[in-house]
Amino acid sequence: MSFKKDFSIGSLKLPHNIIYAPLAEYTDFAYRRLIRNFHSGLMFCEMIKMEALVREKSTKLLKYTKNMLPIGAQLLGSNLSVVTDAAKKIEDLGFSLIDFNCGCPVQKVTKDGSGSAMLKTPKLIFEILKKIVKAVNIPVSIKIRLGWDDNSIVANEIVKIAIDAGAKMITIHGRTRKQGYSGKANWDFIEECKQVAKNEILVIGNGDLYTLEDVKTMFESTNVDGVMIARGMLASPWLSSDIESYFTKKDKLNISRKKIILKYISYLIEEKKEKAVFDLRRISGWFLRGGKDIKSLRVGINGATSIDEAIKLIDRFNWENK
Repeated sequence: MSFKKDFSIGSLKLPHNIIYAPLAEYTDFAYRRLIRNFHSGLMFCEMIKMEALVREKSTKLLKYTKNMLPIGAQLLGSNLSVVTDAAKKIEDLGFSLIDFNCGCPVQKVTKDGSGSAMLKTPKLIFEILKKIVKAVNIPVSIKIRLGWDDNSIVANEIVKIAIDAGAKMITIHGRTRKQGYSGKANWDFIEECKQVAKNEILVIGNGDLYTLEDVKTMFESTNVDGVMIARGMLASPWLSSDIESYFTKKDKLNISRKKIILKYISYLIEEKKEKAVFDLRRISGWFLRGGKDIKSLRVGINGATSIDEAIKLIDRFNWENK
């Protein structure tokens, strides 16, 4: 499998098989607005705890506009009693797809058995997935890691569980929970999962996808049905567009890093006003990489005390060839 136009996840029709991942504290409303300028395929809101979703009448984490469609919501949690209500609420909010998170490695998530800690309880994964599928009419997917550690690789088992539960897609990050984001993602296990899945469920590859070459290699080496790009989109929000241009032989977009970061800032200001500078610091650590002397701008933004100060630094910076 390679880049594919007119890609479908169950009843959900998509323009292609490049998917942008949910990233907690990064893919917020302002960044989703930015991404939609370059990415026409499926993207996600930040993950949300099922208990919080059921308890609250609304949440900023799930804010979206119609032009952000198709858009998915990612549920997190291990409490069976709230699964049905949480899934129905997502569907009622108009989302295109529900994803069940069994991959988040951070301790504050895994301490109650959620996220990648779910990989220790495959039977519970089945029960939760089955409940979600039964509760809604939109497609349901699952995102996992390979296992808790190298001694408990369960990805192949979870592929079979996802099929039995009625999920339409499984995204596999090629690291264990113990690895966090260190080391290299092991794509060999992703290839194995694709072989196990046959054509009964879509398998999406994830992990270490930062460039067009990475995506090409992932397709060639694993035969996955699609790719999910996570941290790569923070460094290059336009990456999906570059991939689409390459495979469809269209001209690449003329990218201006300065214009893109200023557009993002304008979205931030609408949402956060003066607090926008704190969100900008978080993204700039990813976005301002690789160019000559660009580290100095990143350091300057990190020290800025207001969004106006950050904008002045950006305007004064020499963006030639960046």
